[in-house]
Amino acid sequence: MTQPKTTEFVPIAIGILAICFLMGVAGRFASENFPNLVSPLGDEFSWPRGTVASIYSMGGLITGLTGPIVGTLFDRLGPRNVYGLGILTAGIGLIGASFATNIWHFYFSISLLVGFSASCLGNVTNSALASRWFRSQIPLALAIIYSSMGLGSLLGLTFSQIFIETYGWRHAELLLGFSVLGLLCLILVLPWRRIAAGSRDLIRPKSSDIELPDVEWTMAAAVRTLSFWGLASVFFFTGNGMFSIVIQAVTYLIEIGLTPIEASVNFGLTGLLIPVGMLGAGYLALKIGLFRTAMLSYVITITAVICLWLLDSADHILPLYGFIICFGLSMGSRGPMIGSIASRLFRGRSFGAIYGGISVGGGLGVASGSFFSGLLYDLTGSYQVVFTYSIICLFVGASPFILVREIRSQS
Repeated sequence: MTQPKTTEFVPIAIGILAICFLMGVAGRFASENFPNLVSPLGDEFSWPRGTVASIYSMGGLITGLTGPIVGTLFDRLGPRNVYGLGILTAGIGLIGASFATNIWHFYFSISLLVGFSASCLGNVTNSALASRWFRSQIPLALAIIYSSMGLGSLLGLTFSQIFIETYGWRHAELLLGFSVLGLLCLILVLPWRRIAAGSRDLIRPKSSDIELPDVEWTMAAAVRTLSFWGLASVFFFTGNGMFSIVIQAVTYLIEIGLTPIEASVNFGLTGLLIPVGMLGAGYLALKIGLFRTAMLSYVITITAVICLWLLDSADHILPLYGFIICFGLSMGSRGPMIGSIASRLFRGRSFGAIYGGISVGGGLGVASGSFFSGLLYDLTGSYQVVFTYSIICLFVGASPFILVREIRSQS
């Protein structure tokens, strides 16, 4: 007998989405305001672009490398402790940065503490929690959650630039830090036991509802599969392609003639479009499949880089808004796809740790993309070399969707 079609977006599951979304916003708010610090830190400390970019790249590296640790903490301690730890380290890191006088101070406060907080508040924890509440509709659920990065980036970039121009960068970091710490009050009052328990329908499914996994996946078993490394490489090369642009974008826009606030706001507008792009990608994935959606997203991202390449004056509005629209619509759109595929391939009690391992690729991609972007500019003085590097990485990042059979079959 045919079962009536039901939705997994029941009220409590929608509440879980809201929590994950808010934590994602907080994580991005704390970490993605750094592009606004590139010029102030370079001016105050006379550091070359590569040195300043290394702070951001090291933070991305910490975010990625701590993914398996955060995933294991989630599996063992639950979301309350992981989210609370993330809020605490983000606030302390931002406040600590306001007192920094040496490069290692920034490595400790921004790279280590804020980088670790981004892992605690980001995709590993949110994907693991969402997988307890969604199954057939998880592509759309993850698209909603991951879209928080757009709002978080927009808020972080906008408020940090306003604070920097009004109070200076040190007081700006102080204000941002206390803003994040305010979320600890919410962490203390939510019903975490029920939140962590997951959907009863997914915990005790009917035998006809799902296909049981062939194996009980562990990290040791997952790392021996091509699928694991294929998904990690998507994260790595796509992260390289995206964040080689992110770290340079605000400064590049200033150098072609925009004021600092105009550059920050225009780049921040990409964050406004990220939720639209992610929700659109989630909807398209249900309609035309993950593979076609992924390929389309890469075409749009490469178009964004080309538009930025063509932008050589503040008067050229068409390439500027071509970049904003295309970059915003595609930024982060691969994340929900990877999370959805991973949740199907590696479902089980160790999914948090496994997905944390996959996300190491993303952290390494953010780190190497932002680092090599700064290094290439220092060596050549040319943004064109940076743009070329970005496009090559994006092509390579798309290849596992085509070349790895298990990933292609799930998409």
